[in-house]
Amino acid sequence: MTQAILPRLKSVGENLTATVETTVYTCPPNFTARVDLVFVTNNTNGNKAITIKWYDNTTDTDYFISPSYVISAYGFLQLSDGYLIMNANDKLKFTSETASTMSAVVSVAEFFDPANPNVVT
Repeated sequence: MTQAILPRLKSVGENLTATVETTVYTCPPNFTARVDLVFVTNNTNGNKAITIKWYDNTTDTDYFISPSYVISAYGFLQLSDGYLIMNANDKLKFTSETASTMSAVVSVAEFFDPANPNVVT
């Protein structure tokens, strides 16, 4: 009989620095992650844009999830109607607009995957 391996659940967050690309989540070596929630808040009194990218380590390529999505003043963006599968050293990167104050939170389920050993560089 095999024993079920339960995922490691975690949420990570960052206060974003305006115009600086910030990696909020990196999938660790020997894991595959399922991203269940991406939440971004605009803590500014004006409409501001957020750019979200998924970096695919296997192909060394960035893919836009949200290119310059405008979040209203004191509003939020919630992505939770689907999921994204990430492999070792894949990243979620966020860039907020000039003169903005934003926060990003990512919730994931990490599954141990010894066949996915990519080393974080």
